[in-house]
Amino acid sequence: MAKKVLNLSNLKVGLTVFLGLAILFIFLFIVGSENSILSSKYELKIFIPNVQGLNNGSLVSLGGIKVGSVKDREFATKDGVNGVDVTLDILKAYQSQITVKSTAQVKTIGLLGDQFVDITIGQAGEQPLKEGDYITVKPTLTFDKFAEKVEPAVEDFSGVMKNMKLITDSIAHGKGTVGRLINDSKTGSTLESVLNNINSVTEAINRKKGTLGRLTYDTSLYNNLNELTGNINTISDSVKAGRGSLGKLFVSDSLYNNISSLTGRLNKLLSKTDSDTTLAGALFNDAKLYKQFNSVLKELNLLIKDLREHPENYVHFSVF
Repeated sequence: MAKKVLNLSNLKVGLTVFLGLAILFIFLFIVGSENSILSSKYELKIFIPNVQGLNNGSLVSLGGIKVGSVKDREFATKDGVNGVDVTLDILKAYQSQITVKSTAQVKTIGLLGDQFVDITIGQAGEQPLKEGDYITVKPTLTFDKFAEKVEPAVEDFSGVMKNMKLITDSIAHGKGTVGRLINDSKTGSTLESVLNNINSVTEAINRKKGTLGRLTYDTSLYNNLNELTGNINTISDSVKAGRGSLGKLFVSDSLYNNISSLTGRLNKLLSKTDSDTTLAGALFNDAKLYKQFNSVLKELNLLIKDLREHPENYVHFSVF
């Protein structure tokens, strides 16, 4: 009888310890999940072409604060594009802060950490998203995309390094102007001679030798140029003021009037030549009259010539 009572007492103690441990585990689970089991939730979705390592249970944050987790992932097609629908299980207490202007982005915790979904906080007055709505997704710069962008730059840098190697090899073998300057002693001597000549010229200039040296240090050239400039300014001032013949030509209207009058007279004279009523016009326009006039001139020239050569044929003197 005493043995049965002892076994029953041990059974009660065991059950009490088991229930205590079960309650402790449940309490720890509730505390560890931040009371999410007892909180009301709702679902939102994002559509992404690649989950990028995003798993069920992954963190969902709002402005950096945990507000839920990834509930499910499944293949889907949206607007004719194949991808993955990711269902987010979010605490309903934050529903008013996730609006139609909020955006989601898949990020990484640290450099090589787990993936999570971060949602931006909406502004006051914006309409909150409802159960099952999609959040707009911002593109994520992944390591693969970064590598794709860096790869062309790496290839260009590799090409530049190859070109640099070719240039340095050419210089080392004495090819090209730079290679000759570095490796050819004759070129170096020539360059040294040129530098010596330049030094000689500069030294001569410093010592005021030669025409260039005199021009550099002699102030007479500057004075002459200054005087010439002053004379030119004086002449231009005189012309502007209308002084002298040149000034009158530029300022006075009489020259213009005279030229205009002369032009008018010439035009009048030339207009008369267009008419056959004048001798000049007839000479210019009537070919027959021109030929006759030309013939008369020729005969007159022959008569004058014959008169000079044989005046006795035309002039007779008689005393009786």
